[in-house]
Amino acid sequence: MRILILLIFAAINCFSQTVDSLLYQLKNIPNDTERVNQIYKAGFELRNSNPEVAYQYALVCEKEALKTNSNKHLAKGYNLLGVLFFKKGDYASAIKFQKKALKLNQAAKYNLGIAINQTNLGNIYSELNYFNQAEAYYLKALEAYNTLNNKLQITRCLMNIGSLKNDQKQYDAAKMQFKEALVYANEIGDLELISDCNSNIGTNFINLNNLDSALIYLEEGLKLREMIDNELEKTNSYNNLAHLHILKKEFDKAKNYLDMSQTICDKYDYPEAKVELYGTLSFYYETQKQFESALIWQKKQVALNDSLQKIDKENSQLQFLDEDQSLSNTADEGTSRLWLYGIIGLLSIIIVALIIKRKHE
Repeated sequence: MRILILLIFAAINCFSQTVDSLLYQLKNIPNDTERVNQIYKAGFELRNSNPEVAYQYALVCEKEALKTNSNKHLAKGYNLLGVLFFKKGDYASAIKFQKKALKLNQAAKYNLGIAINQTNLGNIYSELNYFNQAEAYYLKALEAYNTLNNKLQITRCLMNIGSLKNDQKQYDAAKMQFKEALVYANEIGDLELISDCNSNIGTNFINLNNLDSALIYLEEGLKLREMIDNELEKTNSYNNLAHLHILKKEFDKAKNYLDMSQTICDKYDYPEAKVELYGTLSFYYETQKQFESALIWQKKQVALNDSLQKIDKENSQLQFLDEDQSLSNTADEGTSRLWLYGIIGLLSIIIVALIIKRKHE
């Protein structure tokens, strides 16, 4: 019983420290620009895990930035709103906010912010398959990153352009971009980017039917992913190597890579990789004229892909708060959530404590 009481008091103490919402605390930072920086940072970190809450932060960020009379800080709020609308699938709104942020950063002559907005606009237009507009923004961003000598962002920008070329089946041009990105990735020593560049180059060589060169780059990419223990990305390497060995009629090697990919997909329940795996399995059986098996895997691929697209569509239908809604209500909602989470956590601790006590009895 003593353990239970101690756990309850510990939970209450912990809960009391988190009752005040983070947003409320950030809004009370005395320095205007630092307040905006911290609200933006917190909202940006939530963009994937909780976009609805991130949207609340973005609105507060915009409101607080207006107090600073700083174009650079107001641009942060608009950039975050643009990112969130992009994730929602509202590309018109995403473009509007990114262009507003870009204009403000240009007025402030804030080159890093300018490049970030241009990169984000490139991403939006790329998603819309507006390839010319996307490339134009990526090239402008690349120019800014070169001016700043920001090698990390140069690498990523070159990879974006390479992916854009690849989507247009301009495989030689894509390969050139990825090879240039690889030079920068090696300079900064980012193993993850190096492995991605090698993998992309290998895939381009497959598309160009240069299988021997493709094998060299794909194996190098896999080796690096094994070094950094990137389990999920290894499935991409396994699938690409399986595809290559199928083309070379080396079916035993291909099946070995497919089995390794299947193991990781099942272990981590990785549906996106399964879509790729199922497609490669279908190709594996089709090449050996086992058409019934090929059809089974093709149907599985189509069904899973449709399911994922449906989930993405549902997730994109985020009901963001109306911008005219009182921000005080936003803070109250955040506090209410904290109370709910705290109560749930407290009950969980009590239940666990009772179970532990029961075991000792």
